[in-house]
Amino acid sequence: MNTQSSELNRRAFLKVSTLVSTGLFLGYYINSSDDAVGEVSKLKPEALDSTFSPNAFISITKDGTVTLVSARPEIGQGIKTSLPMILAEELGVNWKDVKVVSVPLNSIYGGQAAGGSTSTPTSYLRLRRLGATARTLLVQAAANSWGVPAAECKVKDGSVIHTPSARTVKFGDLVDAASKLPVPNEASVRLKDPSEFTLLGSRVSGVDNDKVVTGKPLFGIDQVVPGMVYAVYAKCPVWGGKVVSANLDVVKAQPGVRDAFIINETVPYHNNPVLGLVPGVAILADSTWNAFSARKQLQVVWDEGAFAKDSWAGYKEKAKQMVQTGEGLKRVRNDGDVDKAFESATTLHEADYHFAFIGHTNLEPQNTTALVTGDKVQLWSPTQNPTDVQNSVAEALGIEPENVSIVITRIGGGFGRRLHPDPAIEAAVIAKKSKSPCKTCLVKRR
Repeated sequence: MNTQSSELNRRAFLKVSTLVSTGLFLGYYINSSDDAVGEVSKLKPEALDSTFSPNAFISITKDGTVTLVSARPEIGQGIKTSLPMILAEELGVNWKDVKVVSVPLNSIYGGQAAGGSTSTPTSYLRLRRLGATARTLLVQAAANSWGVPAAECKVKDGSVIHTPSARTVKFGDLVDAASKLPVPNEASVRLKDPSEFTLLGSRVSGVDNDKVVTGKPLFGIDQVVPGMVYAVYAKCPVWGGKVVSANLDVVKAQPGVRDAFIINETVPYHNNPVLGLVPGVAILADSTWNAFSARKQLQVVWDEGAFAKDSWAGYKEKAKQMVQTGEGLKRVRNDGDVDKAFESATTLHEADYHFAFIGHTNLEPQNTTALVTGDKVQLWSPTQNPTDVQNSVAEALGIEPENVSIVITRIGGGFGRRLHPDPAIEAAVIAKKSKSPCKTCLVKRR
């Protein structure tokens, strides 16, 4: 590992390290607790490990293989393809020669959430700089070997070309030399002008398309762990309800059922009691079919709690009263003089507008697979917010967050619903209580 820069930029410090006899890794340094752009800090290199975490998005081996990392959840929005394309564009490699890999949750990758259509805008410049810095190092290594100015060189399809002499060298042949170069100052790295783009803006097939249409096990619901049981978790049809009793003996007698038990614990999510772990009945079986079949035989006596008398009609009536009285209303904008406009209007039209509650209906059911071993948890989860899952599961089990490992699977529809950690919390709690690897699936409340 060779870093000669004495100034580390908190936002975009890059470090070059040698992979023993394999190739060149470029690491990207970012404040792991915040995906936002940080303040520039001057740090000594020896303080690096305690201040930043290495985030390797690009690896180039001596045989010329270019591997690009996709660190954010793929929900069907295409970022597993588009974000690595940004790297490939600035790097100057042919897209057909690129291998894209997904990675588990790790603070070295910075923010790994996907929501609110923010993945591309928050990643675009960071990834361009990373790709451009890799290109700059490779060009400089080639220029040094030829004894020519780097300005006379360009990159194309994974090779550096000396324009005046037409000499060419492949990226793989430059790995050793590029690894030994000092990291260029961020301000000196030239980003491509968009007019130079050859990949961005072109039509590219999704990197997982073939696997998706041929049914490869990419999604959370596809995951299988040796010795795994299949669980359903039946929750109260009213938020805030608890289990009074359940016919567990009947359920346990059903074909393939391994166990059934009541969970009356509550683990709030960000002080919100309805989005974390809520009380319910877990049924564990040797197959999804047997778990679902046993669920049909489950009879629960619920204490439905304070919200049992709430209704959509009641909320509509309350909203109407608030409009009439103004009580509880909050003015979010105040443009112009509305009263004056009403006074001068020749015709006034009044109407009430309503829209129904709309559920975030995912094509892939809510699910997570959990393996609990002592005080450590391994999760396979289609989550949009893996760091939140890590922290929430750790809180629910009373362990440290670093003891929760998460493989972020491909997601069959998110729509924001998978920003919340409840399926993962349920899977982890049930797996711990059952002492078996466990995959949970959503059970409808009614």
